Amino acid sequence: MKKVIVLFIGCLVAGGLRAQEAAPKARPDTALMHFFVGHWAGKGEFAGGTPIEADVVFRVDLDSSWLVYEHRDRPPHDYKANSMWSLDRSKQFVGYTFDNFHGHREWVSNGWVGGKLILSGSEGVGAGVMFEHFIYERVSATQFKMTYEVSGDGIKWQMGDWLLFTRAE
Repeated sequence: MKKVIVLFIGCLVAGGLRAQEAAPKARPDTALMHFFVGHWAGKGEFAGGTPIEADVVFRVDLDSSWLVYEHRDRPPHDYKANSMWSLDRSKQFVGYTFDNFHGHREWVSNGWVGGKLILSGSEGVGAGVMFEHFIYERVSATQFKMTYEVSGDGIKWQMGDWLLFTRAE
């Protein structure tokens, strides 16, 4: 009887592993990946009007499962960040950012909808929570606008900065 139970459990485990192998991998929208992949140069300004410039690079990695995004402000500003965007196991669009100011942040999104991607997150707890989001909006085949906004309540948003990026040749 024990041999039959062990054999039955073995068949269940093996069948589950085969089902995992056969399940299609969740990947970001190919239109999003095709649009962003490459080198971009951006110019914009902070909410107070101070100019800002940055260079960004997008590339596909890990068997086309993740879009990797590297952001580098140009001097005199010094923000640097590495991000990864993809779908999690539940097929929710997620992003993770590691930067030289805050350490790391996690984002969620509805994905690439109508030429726009909004990555939303929050930091802190209770009354000290700060909501933030990045909006990436396609302007043309060779340009996108990135806007960073913050909010104390998740309803009223205040711009932190914006940049208009142009695909580098």
